[in-house]
Amino acid sequence: MAPGTNFASGIIDLGALHVSQITSLTGVWATYEGGPDNKGSTFYEPTSIPEGFFMLGSYGQPNNQPLYGWVLVAKDVSLPAEPQGLALPTDYALVYDSGSEFINQSIVGYIWLPVAPDGYSAVGYIVTASNQKPSVDKVRVVRSVLTEDVENDNWIWGSNGLDIYGSRPVDRGSKALGISLGTFNLHSNGKEMPKLNCLTNLNFSYPSMPNLNQVQALIQAYAPVVYFHPDKNYFPSMVSWFFKNGALLYTKGQESTPVQIAEDGSNLPQNGSDDGAYWMDLPSDKTASDNLKKGDLQSAYSYLHMH
Repeated sequence: MAPGTNFASGIIDLGALHVSQITSLTGVWATYEGGPDNKGSTFYEPTSIPEGFFMLGSYGQPNNQPLYGWVLVAKDVSLPAEPQGLALPTDYALVYDSGSEFINQSIVGYIWLPVAPDGYSAVGYIVTASNQKPSVDKVRVVRSVLTEDVENDNWIWGSNGLDIYGSRPVDRGSKALGISLGTFNLHSNGKEMPKLNCLTNLNFSYPSMPNLNQVQALIQAYAPVVYFHPDKNYFPSMVSWFFKNGALLYTKGQESTPVQIAEDGSNLPQNGSDDGAYWMDLPSDKTASDNLKKGDLQSAYSYLHMH
């Protein structure tokens, strides 16, 4: 399937699974203290799920900001000869209830882990307002080969040694295949918590990404228009022009001997951190410095990053 086929359809094709982002969320349990700014947190489940799609986990966020989140739901589109991409959990394990907590809360909340059959993995916890186990038909677990490892993201809430964090793939970047679900992780100082996973993309034709014509249409519709003041003296330039025309690389402890940056940037430090060991600056010669600051509008162009 070619790029652009499913662009802006509301569905992302990951190969054996289709996923859809749900922003229609219903609150299940809320706390009014603890967490960022001591304002508590609220946990939600998705509503208005498209036909054929299933919930994978609950969503939670701190109360120090308006509701902004989402959670993914999934549909199994595995080939008949393949094992199913989604399966029912065999049971639930109660991993937390707030009944014993002396906290300000809307109601007692319960967090459940779907117990996955062999070869499958849970990718989200379920939050309920009842101590009765949810129906096994409430959620789905995912075939393990369609998942990746996750790590903790931003802190959502915590109490008495239990902390709840957002979840994100361990392997991230432009070429990474992990897919964030909008679900959360639990961390406890006193005991090991169950390990969850996220989804992975196995559809390398990327049909949900725009094709060139669609990208050009997006640029035409949404790209900003920049107007320069008639008295403006300083303009943008291409990065390579900036390097070629005198930008210098300084090294801490060797400030008196900066080096010219190569036009392609090949002599810049690689894979480091922002530790203050290196920095760029203008030439010490005033004429060269002034010329570099003026930029070169003719060489400048925009960069478009598609995610």
